[in-house]
Amino acid sequence: MALIAIDMDGTLVNGQNGIPKENVESIRAAQKEGIHVVISTGRMYESAKETLDEAGLTCPIVCLNGSQIYDNEANILHNDSMDKDIFAKTLAICEEENKTFIISTSEGSFTKCRDTLYEEFFTNKETGKVHKVTATLRKVRNYTSVEDFKDLDVYKILFLSNDPEVIKRIRLRLMQEENLLITSSHSNNVEINAANVSKGAALLKLAPILGVDLKESMAIGDSFNDVSMFNRVGFPVAMGNAKEELQRQCAFVTKTNDEAGVAHAIYHFLSQKQKQN
Repeated sequence: MALIAIDMDGTLVNGQNGIPKENVESIRAAQKEGIHVVISTGRMYESAKETLDEAGLTCPIVCLNGSQIYDNEANILHNDSMDKDIFAKTLAICEEENKTFIISTSEGSFTKCRDTLYEEFFTNKETGKVHKVTATLRKVRNYTSVEDFKDLDVYKILFLSNDPEVIKRIRLRLMQEENLLITSSHSNNVEINAANVSKGAALLKLAPILGVDLKESMAIGDSFNDVSMFNRVGFPVAMGNAKEELQRQCAFVTKTNDEAGVAHAIYHFLSQKQKQN
């Protein structure tokens, strides 16, 4: 095994937004064997790194679904932003449909209505308490119009709705735009990136830098934004909490994210490697 690419939400982290001890130990075991472990996520870099730091892990990070690649020392290796005209058109569509979406940029994250966003998606309805969120989500700011982004690089829009019909409608609208890649990490969201951006494309860029063969590599994920990774590696692994449609695309199905499924997958392949030796 040359490289292991691991998604975060629904995969590496559990339902409490923490990384289980077993996952941490398995990653360190893989790194000790000389295997490159890469975190590949839809999150912004700061959000991903905060969670890794809490667990005491250091890894290269592919963030915002492949828009950016960072090395172990927080140096940026690759950067892909959205065309300004395409962004303006996409933003107009999102604003027509809903006001609860997050725009990730070179200067942090923005939304149309921060209070509504927190109330609908980051607050426990029973207790009224805000869920555990990373610093980047706590720092989301309001914007006024598309003009606010003219001097910023825009990487991704995360559109959120608890109405399945709204999600379905905006997916269909955005998929008509050939310059966009439309994926999802949860049933209540649509993730919008430039067409040339994906986790799989990022791995293709990172592999020669690390000197690894993706055919000898593994990717672990649970959502549709992980499919591009599955298509690039020799050993695609689906989480036990992934939809059956995704599980069928993979060579191996591990346990769920609340059962330290990442550790189960890593140890499975490490033991296979030892048997081959």
